Amino acid sequence: MQPYQGRSPIINVTSNACVFAGKKFLRDFLEIENLQVTKKDIYRFYNNAILNLEKSLRESLLKARPDWPINPSKIENQNDAWIINALSGKENFLHGIPHMAISIASYNNGKLTSGCVYDPLRNELFYSEIGKGAYLNERRIRVSGRSLLNKSLITFNSEEIFFEMIQKLKSEDASIRISGCPSLDLAWVASGRIDACLNTAHMYEDLAGILIIQEAGGFCTDFEMSENNGYKKDICAGNPSIHGNLIKVLKLHNSK
Repeated sequence: MQPYQGRSPIINVTSNACVFAGKKFLRDFLEIENLQVTKKDIYRFYNNAILNLEKSLRESLLKARPDWPINPSKIENQNDAWIINALSGKENFLHGIPHMAISIASYNNGKLTSGCVYDPLRNELFYSEIGKGAYLNERRIRVSGRSLLNKSLITFNSEEIFFEMIQKLKSEDASIRISGCPSLDLAWVASGRIDACLNTAHMYEDLAGILIIQEAGGFCTDFEMSENNGYKKDICAGNPSIHGNLIKVLKLHNSK
């Protein structure tokens, strides 16, 4: 792996787009917190805030790379393109819960080339490029070193879908969370804050976190252990040890 020499032009484009859009969105979040205790039409404000956030991101990205499509319908052999999720954690935003993120990835010839996940409320930018490691703001990050399920923290996107597996992991004394923000789940796995995450309804718009995890030394596969490059909806991501343990539990669960 080559030494990292600071943010590249592509990371600067994505980070600037995130930070610029995030400043206005932060004001919208403070307002939606206040709307929780009123009878005003919170849904209209919510929809407009997300539309404005996506508009700002698109304008910034297209200004920098006018010939790059955004969220093309087919990405397998797509040349340069942006894959964005303007807001991961929409339900959290609607209810004034401060846990959400902007996700932007760049794609070229069927491969992720860079990824950024930005938390506008904490002003934390997680980013990576192929072969250059993973970073939180300017600090290098790595997945956690925990190897035992009874010492691990694992997130899921659905308690209903994973109910039996969650009960199994609880019997192993693993700590379980459902955060409501898949993009931050992936970024937090990369930074070692959580040890693994499972998601069975992953949208390809959230795939920036996949590259960040891989560059942070983690694994990201589907439930059958095939590498997940963003096309597959099932995601099992984590540090090498916990990821391996989860795959074993998944296989036992699916064999019943």
